[in-house]
Amino acid sequence: MNLFELINNFWRVDEQLNFTGNETRLYFFLLHVANRSRWPEWIEYADKRLAANANISLQVLKSARDRLKEAGLLDYVRGGGFRIKTKYQILTPRSALRSDLRLTPYNINTKDKNINTKTYGKGKGFVHTGSDFD
Repeated sequence: MNLFELINNFWRVDEQLNFTGNETRLYFFLLHVANRSRWPEWIEYADKRLAANANISLQVLKSARDRLKEAGLLDYVRGGGFRIKTKYQILTPRSALRSDLRLTPYNINTKDKNINTKTYGKGKGFVHTGSDFD
């Protein structure tokens, strides 16, 4: 998985779930930290420092990371107390999407296959003989 695919996956999920600006900012800041750290499996970052660097409050940080976790974009393990940092993991998109994210306006088949679409102008009063000059 590369950075470009993670970004495209985020925007695809965002079209369906409509993330807030704070959730978007948090995700891209964590992508930045992961990229800067050469993509470790887990990133350790203190909550207060992350909130300050992402320019959001602690409460907004907690709700944003919960929403990103529910969307399947990241996983985290909360820090247990003083000097124990929260661990974040950027998740790669699964091959099979969640069932509630599977149907988008782009892949819903709305065409009725029982309707004859090749009328050759019959509805407009033309007589079709099969000639090139009709």
